[in-house]
Amino acid sequence: MRMNYMMIPTDYIQQLKQTRGVPGRKKARAFMEYWDDMEQGEHNSYGFYAKSWDVSKSTSYDWIDEFNKENELFISHWDLKNKQHYKYVKNDTERSANESNRYKPHNIGSFKDASEPQPNKALNHSNNNNKTFLNDKYFNDLFFVYSRNTRFVGKKSEAYAAFVSTVVNVNLLKLSAMKYLHDPVVDKPVGIKKFLENDLYLPYMPKYMRVMNGDEWYEGIYNDKTFEFKQSNGKELGRIEPNLLIELYEKGQLIYLKELGGTAC
Repeated sequence: MRMNYMMIPTDYIQQLKQTRGVPGRKKARAFMEYWDDMEQGEHNSYGFYAKSWDVSKSTSYDWIDEFNKENELFISHWDLKNKQHYKYVKNDTERSANESNRYKPHNIGSFKDASEPQPNKALNHSNNNNKTFLNDKYFNDLFFVYSRNTRFVGKKSEAYAAFVSTVVNVNLLKLSAMKYLHDPVVDKPVGIKKFLENDLYLPYMPKYMRVMNGDEWYEGIYNDKTFEFKQSNGKELGRIEPNLLIELYEKGQLIYLKELGGTAC
């Protein structure tokens, strides 16, 4: 009876199989072998993998470099999930221990994590010539979210060219992508390149929304430039960082509204 099972980046494997035909399937099998060797601690050379995969040594070098980047993205995702989960449990425990100090509307901004990058640092700047789609963390975060929710991703290099020309906070782009990819009226989603170039993210940017804070829900209008959350009469409820919007959305504590008082379809 086999009791040992592995967790593997299946999104990347499916992308290889579905977008590159037979050669993609060959590369997907190579990746699974490489992942298994990594997990088992069976370390081999470029030459060994070139023979095993029936490719040139230079191809094995390129593949392994790509595999390494994908593994880093996958592992970073679970490291982030672990930190988010720990932070939530820790904050929830602290709130329970001090019921009299539950968050009030004007304290929404206190959720901000000082360790997160400031919004202006999470913007994409096309004049940064030192970055590529291989080492741009913000782009790879968006690419991971997109590929986790659909197989229609497109070429990574083309997606990156569109990304660096889109000056929008990357966390807002990730949130918009999740909403777009799960919109029932979207029959076949486009890849990241068209999603950005055609401004398809704009209708999914947060505006009218309902947010849970403590034990209460608050309705208001969100400004995606200043990150301020206000009631329709202009009364300020607080400031919500884009990275927190994603966390609230995933927990079901953020609901889009087509207008104040009405839930979006």
